[in-house]
Amino acid sequence: MKRTVMTLLAFALLLASASAQKVTIAKKGKVQVILDDGQTLRRMDSLQLDSVYKYWDNVVAEHPKDEAAWRKLSDVELERVTRLMLYGKDKEAEQLHKELDLLGHMSQAIPGTYTYYHAANVNGWERPIAYADSAIAILPKKDVPAEDYDRWAAYLIGKKDTLRLTKVLTQYYESGQYPASALQYDYNELQGMEKGGVYLGQTQGYILGKLILQLVLGVHKDKILCSEGNVKSHVKRMFESIGIPFSDEIYNSFKTSKQDDELIAIMRYIFEHSKRPVYLSASTRFLTGIPDDLKACLYNEGLTMRYSAKPYNNVAVKRRNVEQRYMMDYLVLQFHPEVKSFRTSKSSSSLAFNYLILLYDLMPYYKKHNADQYARLNRIFTGIMSKLSERGWSLPNSDKSYYVNYSKEGGPHYEFKEQIGYKSDPNDDAETDKRKRDEFFKKNTRVLIKTEPLE
Repeated sequence: MKRTVMTLLAFALLLASASAQKVTIAKKGKVQVILDDGQTLRRMDSLQLDSVYKYWDNVVAEHPKDEAAWRKLSDVELERVTRLMLYGKDKEAEQLHKELDLLGHMSQAIPGTYTYYHAANVNGWERPIAYADSAIAILPKKDVPAEDYDRWAAYLIGKKDTLRLTKVLTQYYESGQYPASALQYDYNELQGMEKGGVYLGQTQGYILGKLILQLVLGVHKDKILCSEGNVKSHVKRMFESIGIPFSDEIYNSFKTSKQDDELIAIMRYIFEHSKRPVYLSASTRFLTGIPDDLKACLYNEGLTMRYSAKPYNNVAVKRRNVEQRYMMDYLVLQFHPEVKSFRTSKSSSSLAFNYLILLYDLMPYYKKHNADQYARLNRIFTGIMSKLSERGWSLPNSDKSYYVNYSKEGGPHYEFKEQIGYKSDPNDDAETDKRKRDEFFKKNTRVLIKTEPLE
């Protein structure tokens, strides 16, 4: 039986782009810092972080009831303390936390507020769980950042608290902050699975959107959603959800000196003992590190990989998913602005690129046997590549680069190319260098994916 195992190229993970909203500018001596929302704090050096902290500290001193300013201040404090801990300076981090006494000041200025409970849970060193429950209990109806919903959802998933999880995810969905493209991708992954199938996500980020689909929108409620992990309590919950017996003896059999080996042992046990069909996302990094005997039992069905010890025609299933189950018209033209996300798993461009990489191998078959499906996929791939045109990516520790370009040769179309880097000879003049460069790229550039001109 013909079978194809296809995983995402590593560079697909580099496609997610983060953008931040500029809010103001703080100046302190020669230090000028643009205060952005989101993860830009991680790109600041310690001097810049100090300047930003002092800026927001002055704001809350003048406006002690300004919760938005307190939130900014707590975000900066968290970054400063966390950065010290990442460098192994735990004592210095704890000392800085005590010196700043941010939670003490917040408890005086805005006690009992959502902002305080959030900071106490995220920044606090004691009783964080109690503060999580308090924050969720008074979760505001609006102006809650997406990362807060992610945090509370992860907490409630761990507690198996479906009631409160549904409330949080409903607000998340209604806030409009969860990217529609991510929900559509999640929906298509579930669409390709058999009824009652188990979906094993690499992280909780892989199942969050699917939980919105189940608990908020009421679709694909028959699927079992789990995230990978090797902590005992997590493994117990996972086994119980799937319907696999769990015991201390079974769990201890997974223990090894390497965490990755433990995870592989757990996944192997699930594959071999689940009475339900088990699926992985075709974009999970787990696929790159598994033993060959397990890899041989993973069959690509489109956006997902299914475990099967018995060979079967997975390509036929893949065609069925593309022709009958996946809803992909949104990839051709979107009628709403895309929500920006810092998470690769939610990035619109990364998810769209997944379709291109994972489904392109069907094109030769459709070109020969099904002209309508060939034309349909060509339109979809053209839509994807048009949004990535003239963008380029490079891989760490590699001399190869990749880019999408628009070409009119032979009719307007798009090409995804791989190119090997060129090193100039310092002794060459400009004309010689250009000639050598052009000759080199002509020999060392290849087209990996090419669309056909649209009629």
